[in-house]
Amino acid sequence: MAPNYVVPPNASPAHRSFAQYINSWNAMDLDALAKTMDDEKFMWSMFPTSLNIPPLSKAQAVPYLKDVFLPTINSFVFKVLTVTEPNNSTVISHLQGEAVSKLGNVLKNEYLIVLNFVPSKIEGELPKISTYTEFMDSKALTDFQAAEAKAKAGIAAK
Repeated sequence: MAPNYVVPPNASPAHRSFAQYINSWNAMDLDALAKTMDDEKFMWSMFPTSLNIPPLSKAQAVPYLKDVFLPTINSFVFKVLTVTEPNNSTVISHLQGEAVSKLGNVLKNEYLIVLNFVPSKIEGELPKISTYTEFMDSKALTDFQAAEAKAKAGIAAK
């Protein structure tokens, strides 16, 4: 079972929502992950721009994760290194992530994420993510993608 990120006892609503997001990733629970995103405003932007990954709305991100990303991996775990809250609606975090693909390749990456939150439309719910800006180690990602392509080519050649 993947580790849970535990928030401090006096954590803000945004910090608690951030924890739900991270723990949903660690559990690979797409339904729980989607519930942390604002239906209308959510936008996921990944950097550096040299990766050529376009921003994704919730309507684009959830099917991408369901149909493209999650079916190719066995596990994905974030380890939270730091969390900073410059205001009541923003969380900035430095993370390490590790994924293991169905082909046995390991992606070890480092992230800096900035999450902005808006109030939930449902009273009593934690705030929802409106923008998710992700900076990652592009070399780690492209090396992983190359290993995946090589493994798939080896399978196809058999």
